[in-house]
Amino acid sequence: MREEVPAVPWLMLAEKEGNEESREFFDMSKDVTRIMSFPELVEKRCLGVGFPGWIFMADEQRKMNLFHLFSRSVINLPDMDMLEGFDYEWERGFCRYYVEKADRSPLLLVETPRRAYSDITWYDGQFCGVDFMGNIIIFDFRGPEEYPTVATVVKGIPPSLTSGTQLYMVHSLRELLVITRDGAFLDDDGSYGVEEFHVYKIDVNRESYEEVVDLGNRALFLGSSATLAVEKASQIEGCKGNCIYFTDDCWQSYFNIERGGGKDMGIYNLLDGIIEPHYTGESYHKFSPPLWIFK
Repeated sequence: MREEVPAVPWLMLAEKEGNEESREFFDMSKDVTRIMSFPELVEKRCLGVGFPGWIFMADEQRKMNLFHLFSRSVINLPDMDMLEGFDYEWERGFCRYYVEKADRSPLLLVETPRRAYSDITWYDGQFCGVDFMGNIIIFDFRGPEEYPTVATVVKGIPPSLTSGTQLYMVHSLRELLVITRDGAFLDDDGSYGVEEFHVYKIDVNRESYEEVVDLGNRALFLGSSATLAVEKASQIEGCKGNCIYFTDDCWQSYFNIERGGGKDMGIYNLLDGIIEPHYTGESYHKFSPPLWIFK
């Protein structure tokens, strides 16, 4: 039986002024750019999610939905105003999450500590999140449905390792990984840009961590999308193991720059710290800079 080869994500490029309905997708494995018409995405804030073909969209009317790029299916989500504690201006400040189950039963209420989450992933039958201080938040939905799900906070990595960084979370080979990215915030000279990443393996039971200095044949994809681990990178043309493929999601830095985000993208080699480009063109936008689309 032929072994399934994992797929590398496409890079969805930013909306272009004057040609807003067309979006370009860079296929890194074939080094080609595909153009498709998506009027549904015009003037929308887009984020990648962890399911093939799906993206999250939000507009200025605070409407949210999930949109499938290939079938054009739409799943409507609750309006932002339904989320208690949500700060529309800063896109953070959740104190409660509402989770819609696949069978379209009523939304589940999830009580969480009031904190800003940097990333969330599915791990060991539970949702796990990491906040900006490096704490791990576990959302266990396996209890009785008539009771709210209460999030549990455990130690992750200490604040000394997270200060001034952007954090990401992913599961891979039965490991829960947290990644830190420096250079996400403006320097004194008004510039920003990553210089190095660090990867940490989290043990939620012991509330401990250890640094991962070698990812082996794994590649990580992160940015304004769900973080993805590709576990057989060498089998994919144009994909390298021990590398982190990143896009520009440093919105606190690029939002006040006229052309927006799209500068801080590339491939980071975890072994030697060398950064090289994965897309050599230019693609900038304030609200929807380039992001990874899972296939």
